[in-house]
Amino acid sequence: MNYLKQYRIPFSGLSLGTHDFEFDIDKAFFDCYDYSIVKDGNLKALVNLHKQENMMVLRFGITGTVTLTCDVCLSAFPAKTNIEEKLIVKFTSDDMGESSEEIMVLAKHEHELDLAPLLYEYINVSVPHYIKCSEQGDNISCDETVLEKLNDLAPEQEEKQTDPRWDALKNITYNKN
Repeated sequence: MNYLKQYRIPFSGLSLGTHDFEFDIDKAFFDCYDYSIVKDGNLKALVNLHKQENMMVLRFGITGTVTLTCDVCLSAFPAKTNIEEKLIVKFTSDDMGESSEEIMVLAKHEHELDLAPLLYEYINVSVPHYIKCSEQGDNISCDETVLEKLNDLAPEQEEKQTDPRWDALKNITYNKN
C-alpha cells in the first residue's frame, strides 16, 4: 500500500484558490486492490482542486485505456475510458458527518486527502456490466476460433416434441357459470 501514497494530496498547506494535480494510473495501481475488475490500464487523472475556507471542490478527468476481458471470447483487449466526476469535500468539527456519493465529510483536523480509493471506484464503476470486444473495443472483434469452438460445444436445438397427453389439456376451457 506504500505505492498508493503518491495519490494523496496534503491540502493543509495549500492556499485558497485553484490547484491542479496530475496522476498516472497503471498496472501497479490496480495490483494494490485484490478484487479489482480492472487489472491493467494506462490512465492519466487530472484533478482540479478548488480550496475554500470550509470546503473543497474537486473535479476529476480520467482518460486513457483499461484492459478488459471479453465476456464472450475471454480475450483481453484495450478499451478507451473517459471519466468526468465532481466531489465536494466539507470540513466539520463533528465526527458524525455523513458522506454521500457527491459529498465527502472530513474532520477539521484532517490535513490530507487520499484520492486512491476515489480513483479506483470511478474507474471500476465506469466498466460496463457486459463486456464485449466489438462494443467496447476500438475496431476489435471477438476471437473467431473461440467462437467456433463455442458453437461446436453448444447443444443441438431439437424440435420440441410435446407429449400428446399434455396437448389434450390445452383444449380445456373454463366455464364461468
